Amino acid sequence: MLLCLSLCLLAVRPRRPGGRPLPLRRHELIGWLALGAALLHLAGSVLSDPIALEHLKPSTPWYELAGVLALLLLLMLTLPARERLRRRLWQRHRAFQALHVALACVLIVLLAVHVYTTGRYVHGPWRAAAFLSLSALAVLALLRRRAPTAAGHRPVSAVNALVFGRNSRLIIAVVALCLVAIGALAWHGAALALRAPLSARRERPPLDFPHEKHREVPCVACHHNFTDHTGGDSCISCHRSARTDLRAGAEARFHDFCLGCHRDPPPPLTRHGPVTGCASCHVAAQP
Repeated sequence: MLLCLSLCLLAVRPRRPGGRPLPLRRHELIGWLALGAALLHLAGSVLSDPIALEHLKPSTPWYELAGVLALLLLLMLTLPARERLRRRLWQRHRAFQALHVALACVLIVLLAVHVYTTGRYVHGPWRAAAFLSLSALAVLALLRRRAPTAAGHRPVSAVNALVFGRNSRLIIAVVALCLVAIGALAWHGAALALRAPLSARRERPPLDFPHEKHREVPCVACHHNFTDHTGGDSCISCHRSARTDLRAGAEARFHDFCLGCHRDPPPPLTRHGPVTGCASCHVAAQP
């Protein structure tokens, strides 16, 4: 994520007289490093926790789908950008530049959805606000201006001053939509909605919650229906129902509850740690 943000924030062209642009070869190198880091992240996730393969199925949660799409976009931004291939695919450099910048804007949004909703690295209101602000700044930084014209030329409008030529209005529209999408992540309940699966699962992964590791936790902290009488059956039967007061499905709600409790445990609970992976709960029940 940081490598992708740096690609947007560091200009390949100077934005002001005397500015020092980032060399194109270094820009390409950072792009390849970002792609390599993303592939290592995917491979490491699967190798360390095979249940993570569930995130590559159509039933993946929305935020995991955003991560997969971000990887595909990163491939589209790096591979065709090679000079020989670029010249074959695009006769005009500005057409390639406009598409490259538009895809970069969408990439930043997808990465923001993935990282923000995961909540492992961006936790707490101040970190979340800083992360979303940095993502919005990276998108705005892609609106690069042309080199200043010679003295005596008539001034041009703000749109025509951009380097994208006839594609400038399209880029402005893409940037505006991406800024709205980044801002929407801060909306209350957005992260919970993005943790919901894209489609229903045909087969549920095995689940054997380690109750023996949670003996210090009061039972009613999870099984609230014992005290408030909001449900008379199992957790799944209630949370998978069509009740209008449950804003999210069982999968998104339970994942959010487990992650939230481990990040911000109640005061008496001190012996806790981060959720290490899917396999800590999603294992076959012991006979």
